[in-house]
Amino acid sequence: GIQAVYHAMQTLGGYGYAVEYDVERWWREVNLIRLAPVTHQMALAFIGEHVLGLPKSY
Repeated sequence: GIQAVYHAMQTLGGYGYAVEYDVERWWREVNLIRLAPVTHQMALAFIGEHVLGLPKSY
C-alpha cells in the first residue's frame, strides 16, 4: 500500500521520480487516490448531473 510505495521512494531517492521505474507511477497513483477519493457512486452521480442533465440523486 501507501507505506510500501513511500519506503520504495525513500530507498530509491531521486531515481524514484524517474519515469523508467515503476515506483514513479505507483507514487502518482497513491497520491491521486489519497488526494481525490472518489467512489463509483460519486462518479455516476456527477456524470448524471453534469453530463446527462439529470436531477441530483442525493
